[in-house]
Amino acid sequence: MKPNSKATTQQRGFTLTQMVVTVAIISVVSVFGVLGIRTARAEFRLQNYARLFATFVEKARADSIRRHAATGQESSIETFGPGNGTYAVTMDFGAGVVETRNFELENGLTFSTAAKKVTFDWRGRITEAWVFQIFSEYLEKSLPVDVSGSGDITVGEQHFPDQLIPPVEIAEVTGDVQSTPTPTPTPTPTPSGTPPLDQGGDTGDTTDPTPTPTPTPSNNGNGNGTPGGGNDNGNGNGNASPTPTPSSTPTPSTDGTQCTSSISPTELFLSQTDSSKLSASAIFTITNGSGVRIISASQLGNGNAVTLGLSLQRIDGSGSSVVTVTSKHGAGNRGTFIVQVAADPACGSAQQLKVTINN
Repeated sequence: MKPNSKATTQQRGFTLTQMVVTVAIISVVSVFGVLGIRTARAEFRLQNYARLFATFVEKARADSIRRHAATGQESSIETFGPGNGTYAVTMDFGAGVVETRNFELENGLTFSTAAKKVTFDWRGRITEAWVFQIFSEYLEKSLPVDVSGSGDITVGEQHFPDQLIPPVEIAEVTGDVQSTPTPTPTPTPTPSGTPPLDQGGDTGDTTDPTPTPTPTPSNNGNGNGTPGGGNDNGNGNGNASPTPTPSSTPTPSTDGTQCTSSISPTELFLSQTDSSKLSASAIFTITNGSGVRIISASQLGNGNAVTLGLSLQRIDGSGSSVVTVTSKHGAGNRGTFIVQVAADPACGSAQQLKVTINN
């Protein structure tokens, strides 16, 4: 064995490329993990606050039934339009009187459906079924809270067929009963009172004599007296000309050239299952316009329950654009929503189109 020889040692480790790749993989996995956690938390908040809202609706319904609520004292729950996270609950909260309290959804959660006040009668029923949609800005999705006509309240994918039940026509039954018509009673004449007596005690004509009219004096005397003198004969002249009253300043009226906008019809009814009602349209019209205007249509509250289309996105002067609204499938797309159509530069006020989507 040579004295200067050294034992060969094997060196082990990672190259720089391997380290970079490993760190990149860990970063990607971590990002997806964080996003997954945030999505799960947002989903949990949406579910939690939707069920909390449904709990208040159920409490209001139960309170009306418990109190056998009279007219004007019913319990109710009210929302205030798309993009608003406040709702008002009116009921007896335990103090023995009906009061209204406001509650808030969590930040990032709002109602995407139109403003609505649902009132429960003493049997716990409402006039028509309604769907409240709670919208999550982070998830960009809505969760429905359904209230049926009979007062049933559910959260999630349940569909209620209240609007799908056709009206029942009750046939008129005739000829099965022979009834004798009730005779109309003849009124008994009421005797007149004893005629009044005149001063001589004789019964005579009770009518008053025609009064003699008193002549109206005319003020046409001669006012020839000298003011301040002694020869004033007192014959005043009533023919003085009255001082004319100045007329009011006329109010300027519009000449009809102001730009205005309108939409017709103002409400559409769509269905998620009926092929003949999947889409509908309304006409947005500009009158007395000048110059080019950009037309836009959007659902209020940042919702996306419908698909919107415009036949014209630019109108030069006066003209019309057809707004087409198409429904989407899914429980989060049922309810009554507000679509706003506007022009830029503005032409009058923005127009709102109410869109109701059923099953």
